[in-house]
Amino acid sequence: MTARFRVLAALALIVTVVAASPAWAGAPTDTLRTSIDKIFALLDDPASKGGKPTGDRHKALRALAADALDYREAARRALAQHWDARTPDERKYFVQLFTDLIDHAYLGRLSHDGERIAFDDEVVTGKDAAVKARAIAKNGDVTPVLFTMYQGADNRWRVVDVSFEGMSLVGNYRAQFNKIIRAGSYADLVAKLEAKTRIDAQASTATTEAPTKNAP
Repeated sequence: MTARFRVLAALALIVTVVAASPAWAGAPTDTLRTSIDKIFALLDDPASKGGKPTGDRHKALRALAADALDYREAARRALAQHWDARTPDERKYFVQLFTDLIDHAYLGRLSHDGERIAFDDEVVTGKDAAVKARAIAKNGDVTPVLFTMYQGADNRWRVVDVSFEGMSLVGNYRAQFNKIIRAGSYADLVAKLEAKTRIDAQASTATTEAPTKNAP
């Protein structure tokens, strides 16, 4: 994944949670708006404003993200044709690895610095919904964003993918995962994800435990 894609993906996830109240209304968009309000309140809390989402704040962000994002469906789509061959236990573990991957790669970048989003359209097809929007940066730059949502067994709509400039977050992972499996095996993919999440977790712990400038 290129550095530019990481930056854009982080931006897409960030604007998901710092959006202004949209005029567009619909079940998926309304659900997204509710999630936005909750996460926005956390990010805008003076106690956590400007800091990295570590400790209790990180736990709170992860809980809110789990309510807004359908990690299992996103993981299934990212693994694509290789999902069907997995056992229930393998699927459960892969979802855990995928969740940790997203957590360390993107939740740690969430912040609020004047970004807004305008919702333009919503198309529902069965249990899938496409919500078209425009991410508006603080400097006025506009980026079209497409949120793919899925209605789960509990009838809740949750985000499963974010696309911008023709790039899909899940699609990008799907290409990477498929390449690793075809070059080796599913076990190789799991090993790489385990190593990645272990390194990221260690880095996150080091950041959390690092003393601040004012610390004795």
